[in-house]
Amino acid sequence: MHGRHSGQMGHKGHQGMDAAAHGTCGCGCGERRFLSKKEKIEMLEEYKEALKCELEGVEEKLRDLSKE
Repeated sequence: MHGRHSGQMGHKGHQGMDAAAHGTCGCGCGERRFLSKKEKIEMLEEYKEALKCELEGVEEKLRDLSKE
């Protein structure tokens, strides 16, 4: 996997970007409610990279299972 993008989005990812951006995850973590456009883009780019890594892992697992 690729460093911090090992298939986990971390705390913000457990309810998706909108929940993290609006503080509605219900965990009491006190996330900021309003993110700038730049911050939203950065979050989406990080999420995109995490999804790519997850897909890579799924494809690897499928290859391994098909060899068995």
